[in-house]
Amino acid sequence: YRYPFKIRSLQNMNSSKLKPLLSIGNKLIGFVLFIICAFAIYNKVLQNENLNQYGADLKIQLTHIHWAAWVLMGCLMTLNYTVEAIKWKSVIAETNQFNIFQALRAVLVGQAFSFFTPARSGDYVGRTLFLAPGTKLKGITQMAWASYAQLLMTICFGSIALFWNLPFLPWLKWVAPIGAGLALFLFFYKKSFKGWLSKLNLLQIGAGLKWKLIALAFSRYLVYLMQYNWAAQMLSIPVSWLDLSIAIMALLFFLSMIPAISLTDLVIRGQLFLLLMAPFYHNDLMLIALTTLIWIVNFLIPSILGAILLLGFRLKR
Repeated sequence: YRYPFKIRSLQNMNSSKLKPLLSIGNKLIGFVLFIICAFAIYNKVLQNENLNQYGADLKIQLTHIHWAAWVLMGCLMTLNYTVEAIKWKSVIAETNQFNIFQALRAVLVGQAFSFFTPARSGDYVGRTLFLAPGTKLKGITQMAWASYAQLLMTICFGSIALFWNLPFLPWLKWVAPIGAGLALFLFFYKKSFKGWLSKLNLLQIGAGLKWKLIALAFSRYLVYLMQYNWAAQMLSIPVSWLDLSIAIMALLFFLSMIPAISLTDLVIRGQLFLLLMAPFYHNDLMLIALTTLIWIVNFLIPSILGAILLLGFRLKR
């Protein structure tokens, strides 16, 4: 009768050993991709014979951007995180009552935590700091539903973009729509568990909340597209909004599959964007400037704000 307990203890030991290995594996994948993309950007951009001219054009363009354009970019950043805060507030409303400012604070602190973690997994840690005791585990699950809704938008629009125009890996244009359909089915599929799994029923959410999450995720996705298109207007990149939006949708799709931290994400994002925009535009330095601007607005600035808010939160505690 002792053998089952030995087997269970061995399984627990293997599980405890496996988690650190998976974490290291994710970080290693992101780091390898970072090295490859950094080398590719170096060869493609920094060794470009037109680099001096591109650099001069970029400096001129930046000096001619009106202050109102920067204000609008800041408003889009605020709208982006406000929509995410509403999504977060909606999904945890059953166990925690937050106003919009409290929800926004939690989202920004989560962004600060996610800045140095693979696939932004630290976002969960940062947000749960603000949840009431006894609701943190359920809060993590509820946040997973919200993240899943946003991922659905990325997969669905990304599959459209890949099918529309993909300059490499043509087989992906057929695989991506199948994956999008499967992801949608799993999101809305509801199963009632029985027996010792019945506690999982408490982690389910209603169909009405799922549709609300989809609507909010769709709204946030549109904000992403507006940010990229507005940044392209600020830098006077002569690409149509349709071609640019298709490239952005494909870019977001690929980035969602890569377990990189925000610091390495900047380089990977830049190299992917160069590949996707190659049929439409050839000023590589300007494209790198566009992705860097979006990275600063969507990740660096919110992370700094989140770190400041976290400091205030810890001082109060």
